[in-house]
Amino acid sequence: MKRKNITEYAFGYMNSYTAMMTAYQLMSGWSVNEGQDQLDKCHIYIIAARPSSYFIGDSLKHDGKQLSGQIAYKVAGVECRVDFADFPFELWDGATEIRCDYPFRDLWTYNSAGEQVRYLPATHVASILGARNSEEVLNHFEVLYVGQAIGQGNRSAQQRLTSHSTFQKILALSAYDTPDNEVVVFMFQFDHEQVFSSMDGRASGAITDSSNEKRLMNAIRNPPDKKQKIAMIEAGLIRYFQPHYNEIFKIKFPSTKHKTLQSCKALDVSALIVELDTSDLGLTLRSPTVTASDHHIARYDLVNLQNRMSFFNVTGITEYPGVIKTEK
Repeated sequence: MKRKNITEYAFGYMNSYTAMMTAYQLMSGWSVNEGQDQLDKCHIYIIAARPSSYFIGDSLKHDGKQLSGQIAYKVAGVECRVDFADFPFELWDGATEIRCDYPFRDLWTYNSAGEQVRYLPATHVASILGARNSEEVLNHFEVLYVGQAIGQGNRSAQQRLTSHSTFQKILALSAYDTPDNEVVVFMFQFDHEQVFSSMDGRASGAITDSSNEKRLMNAIRNPPDKKQKIAMIEAGLIRYFQPHYNEIFKIKFPSTKHKTLQSCKALDVSALIVELDTSDLGLTLRSPTVTASDHHIARYDLVNLQNRMSFFNVTGITEYPGVIKTEK
């Protein structure tokens, strides 16, 4: 096994924008005024779950500007409560009072005519509290499914999920199997594209002539198009997290037989790197095979390692750990 070219390179993708909404918000037609243009550019989504949160109604106290009380959630049927205080929540737009009724998932403000004005979901408070305490339960999300929305057209993740049969299946099964959990959807935009290069001056017999540089420049000028990029990111995240409800790409990715990687094969790309960062939301993603973290890096060799050295390896250095190999 030796290095084919003195310079090898990899395509790298990292999310540039992340949004989260609950399944309820998505299926009830919830929309946002600010940021909708960003949501419309999200073509990768992750369906995930965490313990469902609710307010303890009789614990809530409001002084007109700040809210205090308790948020509760259940793990295996056992209730856990978290105290919170000094949560900013003013009575805007003519509101005169707050109410929190069964099932205590939302707190609403009402005006003097008894009309609903503004609401605060318990899940929003839980996300903030989860980043601070709650024994790191409320900000840990288990990845259940990874998908892409672009397909044959250019639909956003938000548009795709409202009529997605697998999403309906996950909602139904989760409600039965894990009734203490809530299902949420993360939507990602990937605009951070990079070409990582690796040079090994000690590689014996590696190509060093002008074709080495031309090959690299050709890849920089002719990267995979949007559809190919989204397909590779989806496949990479599926293989990395191995979510319960995914089937394709869950085990045998990357493979020399996958059409998803044909653009990389044509450009002689030797590796793929997919990064997912949720630190700006103060939460972590995990799966049965991946430890919870707010920054995940999935590394893939795209070459046959029986006759070509890995991009993540250089002469005389131990191979980089955790790299996912290509299947024949």
